[in-house]
Amino acid sequence: MNKRHHSINFKSDQQFTGIARFTSLFIIVFYSVLAQAGDLQIQTLDVTRLAGDKLQLQLEMNGPVIAPKVFHTDNPARIALDFSGVKSALQKKKYPINLDAADSIYVAESNDRVRVVINLITAVPYQTRIEGNKFFLTLTAAGEVKPPEPSETAAVTNAQRNAREQIVSRLLPEQGIKNIDFKRGPDGEGRILVALAAPNTLVNTREIGGNVELTFVNTRLPERLSKRLDVSEFATPVRFIDAISEHQRSKIVVGLQNNLYEYSLFQSEGLLTVEFRPLTSAEKAVLDSKKDKYTGDRLSLNFQDIDIRSVITLLAEFTGQNVVAGDDVTGAVTLKLDDVPWDEALDFVMMTKGLEKFQTGNVTLVAPVGKIKEYKEKQRETEKVVEQAEPLQTEYLKINYARAENFSRLLYGGNAGFFGNCGIATAGGSQGQGGSRGGQGGSGGGGGGFGQQGGGGFGQQGGGGFGQQGGGGQGGNDEDRFSLMSSRGTVVVDGRTNTLIVRETAARLTEIKKLIQKLDVPVKQVMIESRIVIANDNFAKELGVRFGVAKADVGGKNRFGVGGGGTQSSIDGTTSINDTLVDLATSSTPFGSFGATLVKAADYVLNLELSALQDEGKGEIISNPRIMTADRCQARIKQGFEIPFQTASANLGTNIEFKEALLELEVTPQITPDGTILMALVINKDEPDFSNAVLGQPALITREIETNVHVKDGETVVLGGVFEGTYNRAVGTVPFFSDLPGIGFLFRRTETQDDKTELLIFITPKIVLNNEIAY
Repeated sequence: MNKRHHSINFKSDQQFTGIARFTSLFIIVFYSVLAQAGDLQIQTLDVTRLAGDKLQLQLEMNGPVIAPKVFHTDNPARIALDFSGVKSALQKKKYPINLDAADSIYVAESNDRVRVVINLITAVPYQTRIEGNKFFLTLTAAGEVKPPEPSETAAVTNAQRNAREQIVSRLLPEQGIKNIDFKRGPDGEGRILVALAAPNTLVNTREIGGNVELTFVNTRLPERLSKRLDVSEFATPVRFIDAISEHQRSKIVVGLQNNLYEYSLFQSEGLLTVEFRPLTSAEKAVLDSKKDKYTGDRLSLNFQDIDIRSVITLLAEFTGQNVVAGDDVTGAVTLKLDDVPWDEALDFVMMTKGLEKFQTGNVTLVAPVGKIKEYKEKQRETEKVVEQAEPLQTEYLKINYARAENFSRLLYGGNAGFFGNCGIATAGGSQGQGGSRGGQGGSGGGGGGFGQQGGGGFGQQGGGGFGQQGGGGQGGNDEDRFSLMSSRGTVVVDGRTNTLIVRETAARLTEIKKLIQKLDVPVKQVMIESRIVIANDNFAKELGVRFGVAKADVGGKNRFGVGGGGTQSSIDGTTSINDTLVDLATSSTPFGSFGATLVKAADYVLNLELSALQDEGKGEIISNPRIMTADRCQARIKQGFEIPFQTASANLGTNIEFKEALLELEVTPQITPDGTILMALVINKDEPDFSNAVLGQPALITREIETNVHVKDGETVVLGGVFEGTYNRAVGTVPFFSDLPGIGFLFRRTETQDDKTELLIFITPKIVLNNEIAY
């Protein structure tokens, strides 16, 4: 074997001694400067809540921040920041947050890289920015995560799209578009007619940015058709048509006038028709409410005896899905689909061959139904084993708008009702419901009640009540279908601070936090105002007469007199008109009367008295009770007095009892999702009636309405009303004489009575917003 020897010969060692020393010193200084320059550290970490339901994470370094790599996952919901060439000077690895959608922050350091992981309760949008030595990450409280879009991401996306299209082009022969035309239908429809070179052309449709996009895979578009067609003057939903030729595909973009349309595709041999039908707002609302469960992009397929694995591959590559098909997925299918969502097409293709799909993460497995069932059972068993081995964590969850005891029951699959007295946090019993101090559990597991201020968890299947201010949880049970707790998890309730102390695995704690975040919200309130109106209209009219012959006290001329209030006398005040032959005067004291001495002969006189009464009265009584209560909580307001009644019995003698005469409003409102209000109402107005007293004790007039109504916010409606009308006309006469012409009225008395009473009840509910004055 030949060996090569490498050597450096120095002619003079002394000549290079000074140069070597200088070089060594230079290298040491150079690397120390580089080390200082590269020693970038994260010094502080702060979390701040901003206005507009935003949460801001701030990282401060000892030098200018280098932009990190940012990525996220949806399940579990996380955002990760990778800082290269950075070290961590933070004192802790884990930072609990428990604010809005953020759960906690982990900081991990490895070599020259620091990773900051933000654990979220649910995926939310976020934004990043750099200001000098500070890095900011802002979380918004709602929506889906929309990560930054760096230029390299777009390049990767385009590369993936091109790769998929190349695979699709190998499965499909080259297609072509012969012509594009547009016509208007008889009812204002816009019809796009696309002449295809082959009937099995693959067409994908989707709605994007207010337009409808048709994509023809592996299809060539002639240059003469690559243009825009302006069809806005046809008075259809279509405004323009753009035909675009791209790499290995062609696109037709349809611009719409507005969103009031419905479109459909149908293909007959080589002619594809895309029809856009105009809709009214009502039709659009009905159509949106009936959306199908399939949400994939729409496509059209036309194949005969194609291998099912090729169909699955075609759908997967065209839509960008990750699909795995086992060796037992075999057979051929014939299909003709027009404008069908790809996920619906996949379901029907699998149905024809007894296949099922199993999705985990972003990968979908297609296999026979039996195998999928085995996979699911194995996965459940694996998850149970993993969960049993996973360490338990303890979290303190503050409940703001409900009773913590009710949330505890909810976590175990129980019914929390109205969260306890409509959200009012009240203390429990003086002793635990399960036992005064300890209690005993059944054979299935431990348990027991708590003392006045005790607290603690239960065994797996135990149970017990809550103490006066303390509390206790219940053990989990795998058989609880809707329980969020595992068999090892426990919940303790601290009634004094209204806090849940939950000990569970990290995954289940995340689900519990999501539930609490969703349900622990302030309950809306409703102001209910009622008006009870009682209107009276009374009319009475009487006309009477009396006359007779009497012996006069004095002589003289004929006399007459006029009086009021039922008193008549002559003008000189010397003749009294009292004796009558016909007495048909008014039954009530008249407001006006006329009396006269008509004839005097010797010591006798003929007396005449006319009396008249007309009484009109109008009145209105308005009662206006109003009350504010929380959604779904019953409320009552009443005002009035108690009327004493005297009762007698053989044993107790005479007693005094009281009967309530009240104006009362009782209501239970329910706010619907669309902002209207359902109400169960009981309104009554009672008052004593002394005009119909019995043995000095008045009767009780009762007015009451009980009903259920559905009313818009702030709208006033009439719940009901009662109208009473009384009309009486009475005529008193002297037989024969009252029928004499001319003077018959002297022998007749007429009374007319017309009374009207109406009761109307109005109700006005109003949803009270935060910080709004109710009155």
